[in-house]
Amino acid sequence: MGRKLKKLREIKLPEYIILNEHCQVFCGLRSGYPAFSDNIEDAKPLTNDGQFRMVQYGTSFKLEKEYI
Repeated sequence: MGRKLKKLREIKLPEYIILNEHCQVFCGLRSGYPAFSDNIEDAKPLTNDGQFRMVQYGTSFKLEKEYI
């Protein structure tokens, strides 16, 4: 059974970045609120849908996922 669990943990979820309506990328939190940058190099890759929902909750921008 240990081998099965190890294989399950090795499965990589697809990464994505978040873009707002101004084509800025999500780059993390500042003072507890989502921060966005014009520089795509600042983008923070995410894998969990819960992370997207939390960013969405913290901003009034329209957001979209872009899988990388």
